[in-house]
Amino acid sequence: MTTGPPRESLLKYEEPEELGPQSDGVNVLKSKKKATVPSMESKPHINDVLDAIFPNVQWAQDGKLYSKKVSKAPTSRDDVAQLQKLLDEKLLNRQARFIEK
Repeated sequence: MTTGPPRESLLKYEEPEELGPQSDGVNVLKSKKKATVPSMESKPHINDVLDAIFPNVQWAQDGKLYSKKVSKAPTSRDDVAQLQKLLDEKLLNRQARFIEK
């Protein structure tokens, strides 16, 4: 869990959910078991797989605890094009270079 809003990400998230007041730095979500991917024989649901790969982002802000999940909404071609543009901008800003071996 972090303090303040989570850092920027290229992942698309659902709206944050307020979990309640922060209590002396104790994380109410720590008690939950870490998500695991079920075996392939049991035909895992997409939600289970996504939750195991991308755990909830949790943070404290203004004395309250918040959590948000990765969005499971379908992606359009426009969404992918916008994401590509954003990634290109981030790479340019960080002056990323390709080094050929």
